[in-house]
Amino acid sequence: MIRTVRIRHITLTAIALGAVVLGTAPVALAAPGDWTQVSQTTNAAQYPRISNTAEPTIARFGSSLQVLWTQGMSSSKESYLTAILDARGHVTTPASVAIADWNGLTADPTLTTVAGQRFLSFSGLNPGRTGAQYFATSGDGLSWGVSDGSMSATQSAYAGYGSDLTDNAGTPVWVGNPGSTAGVTWHVGTSSNPAPAGSDGVFALSGCCAYNAAVARDQASGAVYTAFYSNASSPVEKGIQIGQILPAQGAFSQAPGSVTTNDYGTNSTDPGQRVAMAARAGGGVYVAYKIGYPSTKTIRILRVDNGATLDFPVSGNVRSVSMGADPAGRIWVSWNQDSKMRAVHTNKAGTVLGSIGTWGAPRGTETMWKTTVNGSESGADIVVTATTSSAINAWHTQIERTLTVKAGAARHGSGVKFTVTDAGDPVSGATVRFGSRTGRTNGAGKVTITAPGSGRVKATAKKGGYNLGATVVAVR
Repeated sequence: MIRTVRIRHITLTAIALGAVVLGTAPVALAAPGDWTQVSQTTNAAQYPRISNTAEPTIARFGSSLQVLWTQGMSSSKESYLTAILDARGHVTTPASVAIADWNGLTADPTLTTVAGQRFLSFSGLNPGRTGAQYFATSGDGLSWGVSDGSMSATQSAYAGYGSDLTDNAGTPVWVGNPGSTAGVTWHVGTSSNPAPAGSDGVFALSGCCAYNAAVARDQASGAVYTAFYSNASSPVEKGIQIGQILPAQGAFSQAPGSVTTNDYGTNSTDPGQRVAMAARAGGGVYVAYKIGYPSTKTIRILRVDNGATLDFPVSGNVRSVSMGADPAGRIWVSWNQDSKMRAVHTNKAGTVLGSIGTWGAPRGTETMWKTTVNGSESGADIVVTATTSSAINAWHTQIERTLTVKAGAARHGSGVKFTVTDAGDPVSGATVRFGSRTGRTNGAGKVTITAPGSGRVKATAKKGGYNLGATVVAVR
């Protein structure tokens, strides 16, 4: 049975001291969200069941969103299950089996489009299968045909610690951390099963280990980049490692800030799932990662080709950072923090951060494990795996962009100038409530409202199609 539940929205405020809002990405109120359970497991101690290592993968095909995940069917067999949702997040095709009863199916398959066709990249063991990286295609997302070919020379892809795939102008490019995990492996195109010896590209570390490989193609330059996490002993090989692999292999380098040297030594923080990486519509490849050890203090968004960064502060138990892009050019980052789901977006140019939105976990769940995000015309789709008292399931929600509201100098009895933006872009027609008084923003996103009193006064900004923005203003 599919369950849809409404959760309470979580109120977070960005505090204004002397009417200055602190923080690179001001935190704002988020609207209520609806979480829909898309998988149907009922008992964590019995099969079928979903592991806490399973990473759901999502992709949008036209107006529909397809979700796919790994599910254990018995002690020796696993399957990929899938569900399809409409543009509003309603399940139109309940969970069904896409690929049935393999041994050792990878927990991090990639569902995407290659040359306009639904394409699934995965690995596993089955009669006639050697453990290379395989692929399947589908016309409707329900009936999948597994190719006789493969996408790797390595036959250890099924035992990998990271896997991803991108469409390089009609040609699939797979990356992974197979077998020994002493680096990253990639393969261009499809071939026999397995591919000919020597046809894989490899970047090797001097020692173990590499995990959580991701890949993306710059839509402007055509360059393909890969990123992975390393806990190798060499300080320069630790952290998030990034390098170009096409059209020619370039040097790999450590993402700035992904390694911390302090009283604990030189350490890095494992992302816990596939490295957050996305290609922006219009150009640019971005990676998001945690900064700080042992506690995460910041999440950084890095543009790979030019080194530009956007940072925003975080605190608490930060987990499972994921990244996606929307058709207009915005970059989305989502993560779990203290049992809540949070997300932030950029402007269309990918250069300015909006406000952080916060949503509660799916009702009745205890722990959120893996997360993935996909941008849409109006906001973003988020899928998480989460534990209830009885089982782990996959859940989906849709979110809208969160407004940012900032205040100018605030004195009792005087007019306070407010500016409402969407990641730096002015928002007209937003209703700003300042204490008991209201006003509406003009074409520049500005409105002036007389301060209703002194002390700390709450201000909110509201407009249809957006999450509520909020701040607290210190009125002198």
